[in-house]
Amino acid sequence: MVFLISNASLAQFSASGGVNGAPYVYTQTASTGFDTVFVFNGIANAKLIYNTSTPSDWTWYKFEKDSSSQVLVPAMDVQITSTETVLNNIQTGFGYIVKSRGSEHSVYVVSYSPVDYNEISFVTDGDICNTMTLKVSALFDEMYYYTVSGDPKKLERKHTLTWNTSEWDATDKAYKDQLMTSTSSNLAYNWSITAPLTDTYFTVSGDQFADFFGSTTRFQDTTQYAAVAVKTNAQTEMILRTADNELEKISTSGDLSGSAPLNIQFYSHPSNAVTFYEWYIYESADANGNYKRYTDENLLHSFQETGTFLVKLFVSNGSCKDSASFTPKISESFIDCPNFFTPRSSPGDNDEFRVAYKSIVSFKGVIVNRWGNTLFQWSDPALGWDGTFKGKAVSPGVYFYLIEAKGSDGIVYKKKGDINLLE
Repeated sequence: MVFLISNASLAQFSASGGVNGAPYVYTQTASTGFDTVFVFNGIANAKLIYNTSTPSDWTWYKFEKDSSSQVLVPAMDVQITSTETVLNNIQTGFGYIVKSRGSEHSVYVVSYSPVDYNEISFVTDGDICNTMTLKVSALFDEMYYYTVSGDPKKLERKHTLTWNTSEWDATDKAYKDQLMTSTSSNLAYNWSITAPLTDTYFTVSGDQFADFFGSTTRFQDTTQYAAVAVKTNAQTEMILRTADNELEKISTSGDLSGSAPLNIQFYSHPSNAVTFYEWYIYESADANGNYKRYTDENLLHSFQETGTFLVKLFVSNGSCKDSASFTPKISESFIDCPNFFTPRSSPGDNDEFRVAYKSIVSFKGVIVNRWGNTLFQWSDPALGWDGTFKGKAVSPGVYFYLIEAKGSDGIVYKKKGDINLLE
């Protein structure tokens, strides 16, 4: 039998009736010979309507499982106008064909069978730190329709699982609860999801037909799942320095390389299930050699030696773990001394005698006059002498500096020389 399908924009099926006044229009996954499959929730006042832009005398037929067994629908159940034909007193579990002048169009009517969810169980197979597997049990009758050639087709139901997990909020720097959903059309298979990062209940609901009819059923497991999976979103914050005379100093919080001492605040930012913290600071970037271990949730560390370090964080709850790593890099040391400064003639420019330096971890400096009298001494290389003694400006001339310092690479500096104080 050949079915002639007219242009969808010129002719189409519609329907009304049932519990909420309209059926669900089921999307067919393959060619079945039907224009449409309607799913009704109750058949009271149900009717099929076929619209066309071409006036015609339409005849309706119905069949149960095979269009070859079609029978004529009584004329008293049919209404015809110039552009519409309406079929009353329809039955679920039947296909209907409307014909006129060699054109045929088919529709199938299915009765909705509700779902009764009754259990959510946990399957412990697999890696529970990454994947959680559940099985949902429900009681329901499968719904079928038959193609025009008599082949049975099962309607796919969409069941929806909902639960909470945690997702990282970069703005607030915290894990926050997030509602998750997953849809499945086959409860015969186990439901696999990414292991939640927070304690949660699981709820199954559906199906899409019930959602449409406003009669969705839900089942929530009575036992709250205690999160096993853990996650860290470790971050760093630099303790910045602003001295103009320090070279390669940290200038942005995201920079993990520069002059020593490099002071870094490490934050673990764990998910809810984390109970244990381990920080390892290795003296080499490949995790070989000596290391320091800490068990704080957050860690402030000062890097005093030249080289590239590896910092690793491990978080766990005894069953599952996660990790993060960083590679701070400390510059080689350097120190240099100027030979003149102008504390009074050009305010704001070269006002102090200050060394240029990087990665200096200990420092001691002294300024003396030609008679050996101490005018200024300091232990912070970022500071300098402004050309005063006891609050009063000293005379222009030649003064002398003595500096002892140690670099992050172990180099010991002993510098002495003269400094010209110019007007």
